[in-house]
Parts: sequence; C-alpha cells; structure tokens
Amino acid sequence: MLTMTQLSQSDVEDWFESHKDVFADIFLKKADMTIVNKWLLIHGYSPISEQTSYHPKRGSLSTDNSTPSSPNDKNDVFFDSRHHRTNSKKYLRQDFAKSKRKNIFRTCEPTMCSAEATTESRRNSLKEMRMFRSLPPNSINMLSILIQSRVRLPRYPSKDIDMKKDLRMNNEREFFLEIVKDISNDLDLRSLSQKIVANISVLVDGDAGSIFVVEGRGTAKPSLVSKLFDLHSGTHILPTSMEDGSITVPWGKGIIGHVAETGDTVSLTDASQDARYNDEVDRITGYRTDTLLCMPIRNADDEVVAVAQVINKIGAPEGFSKDDEKLLGTYLTFCGIAIHNAQIFEAYSKEYERNKALLEVVHDLFEEQTSVDNVILKIMQRAQSLLKCERCSVLLRDGSSETTFKKVFDLAYPLKNGQTCQRRRLLTPTSPDLRNSPLSRSNTVFVFTSSDSMSNYQLGNKIAELVLVTGETINIADTHQDSRFDPNCDGESGFHTRSILCKPIRNRDNQTIGVAQVMNRIDGHPFDEHDDQLFEAFTIFCGLGINNCLLYEEIAVASAKQMVALEVLSYHGTVSAEEVVKLKSRKNADTSNWKLDTFNFNDFSLTSDDMMLAAVTIFKDLGFKRTFRIDSEVLYRWILTVRKNYRNVAYHNWRHAFNVCQFMFATLKKSGVRRHLSDKESLALVVACLCHDLDHRGTNNAFQQKTSSALAQLYGTKATLEHHHFNHAVMILNSEGHNIFGNFNSEEYSEVINLLKEAILSTDLSRHIQVRDKFFAMVDSGMKNWDDRESRDILRSILMTTCDVAAITKPWEIQRKVADLVMTEFFDQGDKERNELKIQPQACMDREKQDELPKLQLSWIDGICLPLYKALSNLDTSFKPLFDGVLMNRSCWEVLDAERLAKDAAMHTEV
Repeated sequence: MLTMTQLSQSDVEDWFESHKDVFADIFLKKADMTIVNKWLLIHGYSPISEQTSYHPKRGSLSTDNSTPSSPNDKNDVFFDSRHHRTNSKKYLRQDFAKSKRKNIFRTCEPTMCSAEATTESRRNSLKEMRMFRSLPPNSINMLSILIQSRVRLPRYPSKDIDMKKDLRMNNEREFFLEIVKDISNDLDLRSLSQKIVANISVLVDGDAGSIFVVEGRGTAKPSLVSKLFDLHSGTHILPTSMEDGSITVPWGKGIIGHVAETGDTVSLTDASQDARYNDEVDRITGYRTDTLLCMPIRNADDEVVAVAQVINKIGAPEGFSKDDEKLLGTYLTFCGIAIHNAQIFEAYSKEYERNKALLEVVHDLFEEQTSVDNVILKIMQRAQSLLKCERCSVLLRDGSSETTFKKVFDLAYPLKNGQTCQRRRLLTPTSPDLRNSPLSRSNTVFVFTSSDSMSNYQLGNKIAELVLVTGETINIADTHQDSRFDPNCDGESGFHTRSILCKPIRNRDNQTIGVAQVMNRIDGHPFDEHDDQLFEAFTIFCGLGINNCLLYEEIAVASAKQMVALEVLSYHGTVSAEEVVKLKSRKNADTSNWKLDTFNFNDFSLTSDDMMLAAVTIFKDLGFKRTFRIDSEVLYRWILTVRKNYRNVAYHNWRHAFNVCQFMFATLKKSGVRRHLSDKESLALVVACLCHDLDHRGTNNAFQQKTSSALAQLYGTKATLEHHHFNHAVMILNSEGHNIFGNFNSEEYSEVINLLKEAILSTDLSRHIQVRDKFFAMVDSGMKNWDDRESRDILRSILMTTCDVAAITKPWEIQRKVADLVMTEFFDQGDKERNELKIQPQACMDREKQDELPKLQLSWIDGICLPLYKALSNLDTSFKPLFDGVLMNRSCWEVLDAERLAKDAAMHTEV
C-alpha cells in the first residue's frame, strides 16, 4: 500500500477529483479567510474584508449587525434595510460609472463614510473582475446566485464614456454625430451591441442599459438575444444560456418581448408595478430597477431587428421624458441600419464558413475513396462540427430489406453506466474541431453491423426507418411532443433527445441507400431551415462518397481480375523452355536459298517453324543482335511467343506478320532508305512488322465500334485494333525473359518503345491517308534530305504501309491467293454482321457479292496501291519493280472484271 510520501501531486489531485464530496468537506472545515480571498482574487472577484460577516438567513454579505430585511421584501433581498438602500445605491452608481461598468455588483455599506473608504479598493477589484467571463461555483457568498443563473459579466467594457459625457455637455450636436459615427462601420454584433448600450446610456442619462437582437425572424419561434450580458430588466432568463454568454428572451415575454412583438415604446416610472416586469435580474445582481425606457429598433423595411432598454434615469426620479424618447428614437434609427448591416455580414460570414466546410468535405471525398467507413466518419465529423449538434448518425440500408439497416455509424455515442454497448468496430475521431467541441459524453464513433447486438442502439431508429421508407426529410423540434418518436429510446440509450433532423442518403441513381440524422443543437434550439439546407448538402456528399467508394471497390476487383488474367495469359501465352531449346537446335536459314532479301519472295514458301528461323536470321543479318546485344535465348523466346499470340484467322495471322517483316528486310537491304534511318529506327520497324497484327480477331475497327466491343471501350474509336496490337507487343516484352530491348538504358528504351508504337499505329489506313499527301509532295519536290524528324516520321509511316500491303506487288499467283484469304476473312465478318448484328454488310464483305471481287480489287489498287508505289519508285529506283508488279496485277484483275461484266451482260440478254 502506498504511503503519502510515495504519492505524487497528480495522484492526490486525481483522488480528490473522484471524491469531490470529501474535498468540499475539507475546504469548508479548513479554509480560512486568506485562502477564500486568494481564490476570489485569482478568479477575478472582489475580496471579502475582515469586518464582513455572512448572514445565512438573509443570503447576503454585510459589514454590520443591522437587522435583516423582511423575507417578503423581494426587491431588496441583498440589503440590510430599505433605509440603507438609498445611500448605498448613490455611492455605487458613482463608483461604477467611473469604472465604466454596466453590470452593478453590490456590496452593502452601512454609512457614507465606510462607502467612501472602500471606493478605491472596489474600483481595483472591478478591474480584476473584467478578466473573467463565467462565474464558477461558490457556496459561501452571494456569487453563488450569479453562478446558478449562469449570468456572465461584460466581455467588452465601454470605451470613452467620460469623453462622450463631456462632449455631450459641451456640444450636443457634435456628440450625436460622434455616437452615430461610432456605430457606422462596426459589423460585429457583439462589439456593436456594446457600443450602442454605452451610447444610449449617455444619450438619455441612463444608469445602465441593454440591447436584445431579434433572431429567427420569420420562423415559428423567433427570440431576442443579448450578444453580451448587461444590466437589464423585464426579461425571463431561460434555464440554459448560450455557450458564448448570450441571454435569450422568448418572443412576447416580459417587457422586452412585448416591445419586440408589438413595436410599442414602454416607459415606466416604477417598473416593479408593471405586470410584465420580472425582477429576476434585480434579485440576482442586487440592483434595483425603478424607471425604465424600452424601445424597438427598426431597419429600413420598418421591421423590428432589436430592442433597446435604458433603466434608472440619473437625477430624475420621475423617469424618462418624452424628449428622451424622441432623442433615443432618433438615434435608434441609425442603430437599426447598423444592426441590419451587421446581421447581413454575420449571415454572409456563416455562409462563407459553411461553404468552406463543404469544400473541405469535397476535399475529403477525393482524398479518401478507399473505405466507406472512413468517408462516412469524415463527413460525420464535418457535419457535427459545423451544425454544432450533440450527436450524428449514419445508417446504411440492408439491401435485402426495406426497413432495416446493415451498418450504423454513431458519432458521440454516450456511455451507459460506465460501459459501452456491444460493437464490432470502434473508431476515434481525429478532427481537432471535433475533439475540442463540447459534445455529450464521448467523442467516439461506434460502427454497428447487422451481426452486432444493436439493442442498446435505439437512437431514433423508428424515425430513421420512416425516412428510409418514405424518402422524405423529417425535422422534429421537440421529439417528446411528436408521436413518431419513441420516448423509450432515450431510456434505453441514456441519451436525452430534444430535436432530430433526419434525411435520406441517395446514390447516383437516386435510390435511397441509407439515412443520416443529427440530434440536439448544442445551443438548445431546434434545427432551422439553414441547418436543413446544409445537412442536405452533407447527405448528398455522403451519397457521393459512398458511391465513389463502391466504384473504387469495383475498380479494385476489376484490377485484381485483370492481374489474374495477365498472369494466366503470361503463363499460357508464353512458350516453354523445351520449345526454345528445340528452335535453337535447328540450323540457321540460308538467306540466299530462301531469297529473304528480295522483293519477289514467295509468301507461302516457308513453314511456320522456318519463318521463325528466318526471323532470327533477319535480326542477325541486319546487325541488330550484335549492335543491341540481344541475348540469343531471349530473341528465340520472344519470336516463339509472338507467333503463339497470333490467332488462327484466315489472313491476319503469323504468316502475314512474317511476310510484312520479310518485305521490310528486303526494303532495308535493297533500297537506299536505310541511310536515312538510325539503327534504333530500323530495329523498331522490323519489330513492328512482326507485332503489328498481334491477337487480331479477323474483324476490322468498324466492327469493333458496331459491336461496342471491349476493345472499343478500352481504346476508343480511332485505331482500336492497332492500339491493341501495340499494347499486346509491350505485354510480351514485359514478360520475364522476353525483353529484346533489355540492354537499353531508360532513355533509349523509352525512345524505341515510342518508335514501335508509331510504327504499329501507322498500319491504320486512315492514318496513312492523312500522311501520304505530304509524302507525295516531298517526293515530287525532289527532296533528297530526310534527316529532320518530321521527314523521318513520315518515311517510317509510309514504309510500314508499303510492307503491309506488299502482297499486291507479288507475282499473280501469290497475289490471287492472298486476295482470296483476305476476302475469306471479310466474308466471315460480313456473315457476323448480317446474322448477329442484323445489318447489311459492305459490298467487300458481302458473301452474296463475291463475284464483284475483281471490281473491288481494282478500286483498292487505284485508290491506295498505285499512288503509293509510284511515289516510292520516284523516290528510289529500286522500288520500280514494285510499281511494275502492281500494274501487272491490275491488268489481271481488269481481265477478270471484264469477264464478270461480259457474264453479267450475257445473263441480262438471256433474261
């Protein structure tokens, strides 16, 4: 067991904190006057003199032994007798006018002499009292009454009152202009109220005053609020005063409420005799209200925006005169304009803060999209902080039920008997605003799921279920007066629900996916129209946040599926080590025997395996393997994998890819174009030829668009297949052991990949048509220098098309066979369009019009091939045999077309 020497000061303090009754007993038994005064001075109170005695029966402090006043004298509770009241009041007014106080705090003195003796000490104590805002508990002097009523002393003391009084005495007109100017540019309601109270007291020689601003005008329950506490009369102070020290007066209650409601002026010579008068403040402060003048303050639209009150006309027991009323009314006209402007500015400031908060919510949504829980938590924190409510909840709908929830988020869920209810997950708010806000009992978020026991969570669930079913907003100002609220909820949860604002949460399809609700504004007011609009924005953001998170989850799942698919494709789309060894064991091809470097190479002379060996030979012959340090095994594996990734279609298959590569090889060997290209450009062209139709499906780009295929959705409507061929080529290069560019640095690798992409995309005929006119113009101009970047880009693009359609230059037997393969693939696509898409295919793809093949070939030759090869022959004479081959094949197609026409004419004659 610990001894007292082993206990630290913090341990003792903690023990006293948990045993407050014991601490209070020790204080009452042991504390002497020195300790009490020290406590009072630290907290800004006036110390108690040694002669002061406490009279429990009177509940007051006194410095003599005079007889207590009668209990029935309610207006003089804190005074020894009505005889002493007059003299004391006189000196108190003088003292507090000098100290510029509006809140008169009275300590009773029996004689004028004793009052004069304590004037200086009282003035010093008043300076100290200005340092604090609220009054902590005290059970041994009359301050306890102030505390129990939650009255706060002025935060903003009046300024320059003596100067204004002197100015009024010397130049009343200048004084009036000064107090008008004093309030003209002040847009802070609290500061403006302080100035107005000080000015009206000086203006009509009032001992003290107050001002109450109208709030909630146009609503069912408007009220009057003092932005600072000052001495005032005829009010009913509500049991709960605002956190900022303001006092609220109900509409139509008391003298102030009556003036606000009717707009009439009230002038009283004896306030205590008026039925509307309430002496609660007098009893709290020990101040006696005799005369009173209360007037409305109107704006430019003649609406009452505030009520001003001045009490106890100095030097005039008969009260305020008609001239005072007229003078005060004139000044209050200017006050109405100033207050209206300040209210507009305050509304603008609130709107600005709300918009700022909404922007922060948007930021949160874009910052956090991976977790629904985190998104909802952030939005709840923002909503609770901005709406200043005690509690916020979000309930997500169970998709299998119309009225139940699968998950419930509850911010600031209270503890019950020191224990929390069952929960699956507990989150702690991280927002500084939320951590510092005076919430109910706990700043904890509880997340319930359908598997949890939610018996303790009954927080307005029936209201939430009603909103879930109807999709309509519910705003209840007083829950216990509304039949829709179950009062048993409060009993079970330990939370007292005063008001609820509940709204549906909708997704992008406007379907209700949950409910959001806030409870109990901290200031005690019900949720108003502004709260409703702001919370509406929060629910929209909440729906967006949930939707974004769900989309993110879908994308994450899709990404995972893609990764799995790529792994499967990488495994099944690559070749085994045995296939690589088998290909390497074969003898290299003899270029001269196979005529790989000639333009009249027979496209159908090699087997599939021979074509792979020939491809390896092309890399070696052009010096790529040596120049770029390409590993032999990597090259073999890459070529094997490229062949494996061509589909078994009629024309766009591995053979076509190799034939295009062979023609590029012959072009680089036989013509002079290679001198215009770098080695990397030549390598990229050869690789592009082998890869330019990877994974071709036997259908063209137009078919992808018509069917809205996955390729069209992924790559768009321009060069759809060409983009897919390039991406497939990159995928193979990125597969382990397939990167023939592996010895390039990052800059070289990026360069060759870009060259590869441009080369493959150039095989799209629509792109060829865009660049060929430039090429024709450059050739016609006799251009010899192709060293600039744009010229080389155009040259590479033209070379890719030249090799891609090179079958048109081959001998007739080869040309005719290739044409038949192309038409077979076209007719297959046409059959799909007619049978599956229910559309009429183009003539070149219509099997029913296959006899028109010669005519279509002539159009193809005249439109694309002849202009291309003619320009090439003009560029380099080595291309002249290609142009001649096109002309020869054209004549053959022309003969077939003539036969077709003769046959059609004969049939027409017979008919």
